[in-house]
Amino acid sequence: MKNLIWLGLVIAFMGSCNNKEKSEAVPQTTEITQMQKVVAVHDALMPKMSTIGQLSGKIQASMDVENPDSTKVRVVDELKTANAAMMDWMKNFGENFTFEEINKGVPLSEEKQELLKSYENSVLQLQKQMNMAIENGKKVME
Repeated sequence: MKNLIWLGLVIAFMGSCNNKEKSEAVPQTTEITQMQKVVAVHDALMPKMSTIGQLSGKIQASMDVENPDSTKVRVVDELKTANAAMMDWMKNFGENFTFEEINKGVPLSEEKQELLKSYENSVLQLQKQMNMAIENGKKVME
């Protein structure tokens, strides 16, 4: 019985040593990079594109064709503009950064780092624009 306890302790000790070696071999960082922040905002905005499309469709379907409500027309325009802005942002972002830079953490040149700052500002503005358009769309549908 004592031999089984010792064997269990030895295996547990070896397992813990083995895990320590792995964690030292692969440094782990909890710091979020600027690229990760930009991508996270983008990822949060993606599902809102379908919300924008749905709201726009519902508002348009509820409009009187012969005498459209100017508020509804304005809100539909805001929704379409926000959607187009998101599409443009994604296209331009994808043209300026490689897959590896976006997803693999490949270091950026100083020029691209400055460009990323600009994209961070623009995606935050886009977030405000999309949220406001959705909010206005929901109000019109009430």
